[in-house]
Amino acid sequence: GTCPSSTQTMKMGLERRLRERIPEIQEVIQAMPEGPELTEEQVDVVLDGVRPFLSVAGGTINCESIMGEGSVQPVINLKMEGSSASLNSVKLEISQRLQRHFMLSGLKVEWM
Repeated sequence: GTCPSSTQTMKMGLERRLRERIPEIQEVIQAMPEGPELTEEQVDVVLDGVRPFLSVAGGTINCESIMGEGSVQPVINLKMEGSSASLNSVKLEISQRLQRHFMLSGLKVEWM
């Protein structure tokens, strides 16, 4: 994770052990894998995975806008309509899918 305690554990544990075995190591840093670029097309890749389930319930979902691309905290604005639009569990699942797809720690999903 990216929480301070996991970073400290890595610094104290892993770095110390690696330096004991491989003296050439200067420092151990945490790196996040890079996901695809944050674009509406890539958001639609994720949304296409949930649209069939929403359409069965008479619902739709669309990406209204993306703000702050390349910033520390980009925001995806989504609009969902239909009977599932008020279900927080559906919104949470979609938000988690977007987080996993883009792998951006500061990514926010807002609902319109």
